[in-house]
Amino acid sequence: MYHDFWLFEEGVRSYVDHSDLLPRKDAPVRIDDGLLRYFVDTLSWIPTCNPMKIEVPCHGLNLYGPTIINQTGGDAFHRVCLSWVQLFASGPEHLSLRGPFMWQWPFDEEEHVLRENQLHLLGHYERLEVDRDWLLQALTTLADFGKQAATGKFFILHLGI
Repeated sequence: MYHDFWLFEEGVRSYVDHSDLLPRKDAPVRIDDGLLRYFVDTLSWIPTCNPMKIEVPCHGLNLYGPTIINQTGGDAFHRVCLSWVQLFASGPEHLSLRGPFMWQWPFDEEEHVLRENQLHLLGHYERLEVDRDWLLQALTTLADFGKQAATGKFFILHLGI
């Protein structure tokens, strides 16, 4: 499952006009759902809008549908993405990031009360294995999208899973 990011010129494409993009797999930036969720806390700082509820201001990405980042959130999106670029540029070529916690359920009755040394029985964190250079390129492109959206001449369309 992926999240696609597109950059469009304001006034050329409507915020709600995206059905032609849903089957495509050639978005300028395509990020795996697990990796995008790794960034979700910082993405929640960005003013956005849901094109299906345009009158309601939002923050962050709609993980299961479309999100618009326009002039209002462009600069924040640019700065957040650029900060991630600067951070990950210091990492090794192959990044191993902590992903979502995967619960192991159901438990046997005797496992419902666990001692501290048994907490690993509850589940484990998945590992997100990412090529650093690919990630830097994707985040740099997104930062550039944000910079262009901040001018008011463009908007970013995010399509969630």
